[in-house]
Amino acid sequence: MSRARRLLLRVDPFLQIGLVIALAEAYRLLRRLLPTDWPQAIANAQHVERLERVCHIAWEQGIQDWFLQFPHLVRGMNWFYLSSHFVVTGAFFIWLYWRNREGFSIFRDGFLLATAIALVIHWRYPTAPPRLANMNVKDTIDLYSGVNIGGPHHERFANPVAAVPSLHAGWALALGIGIVVYARNHFARAVGVLYPAAVLLTIVVTGNHFIFDAIAGALVMAVGFAATAPFRVAAREPVYARSQ
Repeated sequence: MSRARRLLLRVDPFLQIGLVIALAEAYRLLRRLLPTDWPQAIANAQHVERLERVCHIAWEQGIQDWFLQFPHLVRGMNWFYLSSHFVVTGAFFIWLYWRNREGFSIFRDGFLLATAIALVIHWRYPTAPPRLANMNVKDTIDLYSGVNIGGPHHERFANPVAAVPSLHAGWALALGIGIVVYARNHFARAVGVLYPAAVLLTIVVTGNHFIFDAIAGALVMAVGFAATAPFRVAAREPVYARSQ
């Protein structure tokens, strides 16, 4: 038994981190396999825009127009958008596994449920991003970097009508909170504060999400963490009871 326990402890990092990577890849594959209803997705995007106007947060075009004065900065934001989402999230989970095992379990479970909820919303409420919804918002990744990440008749990398909720924003916010909570130095905590803000700005400037999408992404992450919390409490109770 002791040998088996030692073996499990040795392979556990690979199992846990491999599970997170496998789930991320499964999400990417499933999102890409969702059918694309373009008329409904554009109509839903227009609904989102109207809601933002009512709430006075329809700032996407104005923010993008200001940043378009700095093409080199926009190109950098394009590549940040293309590369950071899965790479930074994967690095966060590797770091958190070694920093705090309980924290790793909390974030693994919260991310898993929130991502599953988001996938269902992407299926039932397809929404085009601003760059594809005829709203005078440019596709900066195509315009400045020559990469077409998806559009009508060109769904190259993923399902391009999965704008609501934004998991770019949701994952980044949860990741930032995790860094602030578990990091041990002020520089890392500052990164935890700045990273979600940088992601939010990037998804808006590149024309890939409405501000509403980011808010929805944050709410989905909150639901994912809140809904998995009772299971963690229940798992601890038998251990506590045996210690009495």
